[in-house]
Amino acid sequence: MSVGFLTQYYRGLGHSQRIKFIAEKTAEYTDVVIMDQLFRPPIEYKVPHIAFLGDYTLSDINKVFQFIQQPAMINFRIKQFIETIEKYKVKVLVCEGFPFCRQQFAHEYFRYLEECKRRGIKIIISVRDFPWDEPHHNQLQDWVLYTQNIVCKYYADSILVHGDKRILPLISDRTKQANSVQIIKDIEHIVKYTGYVCDEDQPIHNQKDNNIYVSTGLNKDESVLLFKKIAEIAHLYPNHKFIMPIANKYNTMGGRRNKNIYLVEYVPELRKKLTTCAGYITYGGYNATVEILKGQIPSILVPRQSGKKMEQFIRAFTFEPYDFYKVLTMQEFDNIKVLLDKIIYGYKPKPFKFNLEGASNTAKFLSEIYNES
Repeated sequence: MSVGFLTQYYRGLGHSQRIKFIAEKTAEYTDVVIMDQLFRPPIEYKVPHIAFLGDYTLSDINKVFQFIQQPAMINFRIKQFIETIEKYKVKVLVCEGFPFCRQQFAHEYFRYLEECKRRGIKIIISVRDFPWDEPHHNQLQDWVLYTQNIVCKYYADSILVHGDKRILPLISDRTKQANSVQIIKDIEHIVKYTGYVCDEDQPIHNQKDNNIYVSTGLNKDESVLLFKKIAEIAHLYPNHKFIMPIANKYNTMGGRRNKNIYLVEYVPELRKKLTTCAGYITYGGYNATVEILKGQIPSILVPRQSGKKMEQFIRAFTFEPYDFYKVLTMQEFDNIKVLLDKIIYGYKPKPFKFNLEGASNTAKFLSEIYNES
């Protein structure tokens, strides 16, 4: 008997990274298996991990996406899921809410949940500290609100919010047609705040080098503008190295160097390198933010706003008054040098006083559900 984790790796690590920490903690109590609906992420797991479609490269992402959406491949993944939950005798399934904003995968996920219900498997929905990952298209946003609500109301035994209610509770959006105020009321009796999920063994920042990591990729307008600004001012910091991982479709640019700017395809174990760096500039995504909070890393967050997504923007500015990091918006990029000078010349971020034990707390909760079922 085991606890199963259903996740999805396509391009961004996202949920896969959080599930890694949670699953490895849960393995201290019971057997676990991680089921990746698509591909194998470039991270190492200490627990059993199955990628339904194995490994792949990003040489032509459009062809890859067309391939995985073929009916035969969808049916293959459903078959793989059923075989896996039966082979590992899954009693509790932890499933992210995120795929329902990718409407292409929603039907497939309903089938997974139906198969679990048929077998009496407890279903736990895992979400970040923000209730919905909104699709880029406005006309789909209400659909996502309703769909996730249906999933939570009719499938979920519990909803785990990987955040702390004291700093960022689930909030409603009054600008959409979907009545998100009522949606939150409908599910609040099964919502449990776990605390933020991070590597709980990550040490506090202790600078030992002059590396400045700029990790925002180059596939969004904000990132391209930031890259240009860094290129303009890098010569003012001759004793520092600007190391810039180039993400997704631009990864062929990696391996280049221009004076003290280094373009790389990927930084292995970036989380560990951040603990000794001079500074960090990144998106305001969940994983990067909790690494900054846990390690008290001198950082500048640039919350992503492309596609009118609000998650990173709200999180970044909710936390900003506590001085855990500095925040820079797209409209303020001309001030990048002012903030960069602050973070690399003596800035000491305030320690995060809220719950950072989300992995341990989630593991204990899942163990209790497992023993009850």
